[in-house]
Amino acid sequence: MLATLVVLIVFTGCTQVQYEDNIKVPVLDPAPYGRRNAYVSYTSSQPRQVVLTWQNDPSTTMTITWRTDTIEESHSLSYTGKPWLQPSQWATVEAQSFTFPETKAWLHTVELTNLTPGQTYNVTINHPTLPDNFSFRTMPDENNRRDLVFLAGADSRTQREVRRSMNELAAELYPEFIIFDGDFIATALSEQEWDEWFDDWHELLITPDGRRVPVIPSIGNHEVNGSVLQPREQAPFYFNRFVVPEPKTRYTLKLAPDLVLVTLDSDHILEVSSQTDWLDNELTKHKDIMWKLVQYHVAAWPSVRGFSDIIPVKIRTHWIPVLEKHNVDYVIEAHDHAFKKTVPIRNNSRDDENGIVYLGDGGWGAPLRDVKNPDDYWWLEEAIKMDHFWKFILSADGKTLKVEPVFPPAGK
Repeated sequence: MLATLVVLIVFTGCTQVQYEDNIKVPVLDPAPYGRRNAYVSYTSSQPRQVVLTWQNDPSTTMTITWRTDTIEESHSLSYTGKPWLQPSQWATVEAQSFTFPETKAWLHTVELTNLTPGQTYNVTINHPTLPDNFSFRTMPDENNRRDLVFLAGADSRTQREVRRSMNELAAELYPEFIIFDGDFIATALSEQEWDEWFDDWHELLITPDGRRVPVIPSIGNHEVNGSVLQPREQAPFYFNRFVVPEPKTRYTLKLAPDLVLVTLDSDHILEVSSQTDWLDNELTKHKDIMWKLVQYHVAAWPSVRGFSDIIPVKIRTHWIPVLEKHNVDYVIEAHDHAFKKTVPIRNNSRDDENGIVYLGDGGWGAPLRDVKNPDDYWWLEEAIKMDHFWKFILSADGKTLKVEPVFPPAGK
């Protein structure tokens, strides 16, 4: 049986965005969800801002990083994949603790290894009075396949209430992980903005049954002081807060037996053309994987900005031929702050049989922008000024990948 690619464009629940006094800031219900305005206060030694990432095999590892305001004699977590065990019987791992000049925080990170694929683990980040308790789930391997739901989005930036509502909406879908394609914040060196982003993720990106959702980050221009082609020292929060494979702005994760994701750097730290050979090699290594996804921040096929801008031209020149050579299925783009879906594209033209579909362009809380009219731009199938993210459903047998946009519910 051949693999099936299903794209569902569902606009149920869309609402017209209202504006006050011609200022383009969405007017939102002040509390559309139960947790959105429940800003939490923390003590200086309390673990918070918990983030899950992967450095290695997502089926057998998990990296857990958290923040405290002070350094104590010991920072550790305890965990088990056997829920019947008493907490005193759980394994305990000491964290690696560190800080960096641009922050007041202490960060603590643990990579759990030799885990069982497809297994749920309970975790306690230890604290004498205020421990943080949650669960996580490893990705499946060939022996324990299941349907997988995962999300992709970008550009959360400055409108915090919108971002928080999108976080909660995402958590309610019980995703396995979230692909986040850059522009987490607006100001690269603002610790306040980063603290708010990580506090919101910690508080809200946890499913109703208590499972924290891993993030797979890509770097955007707003993570970098100077935006374009800067040394990594100009993006200290991105490089220190997200523990992912080096060099951290381009890496590959095989997420399931039939799914691989390649993350690229669209000219923020690494120059576009310098990654072309690496990209070709990575996709060659994974040529037998059924579904191939790629993410990078700046859109090659924009819904708002100029088609002839420097970075989009670089990407179309250097990366797109490689993506087409290896029959990549979807590319996740961002940067424009609008909803976008392209027609299937190959050789700079529409190709409904063999083309790649590009999804974007970031709408998780950044100010939205007016879009191009798809009737006037051949590569655009849909373009809407709307907050959104993308939901993927991969069947357990790996033969079907369904994709649909998710918009805020009407009135929220």
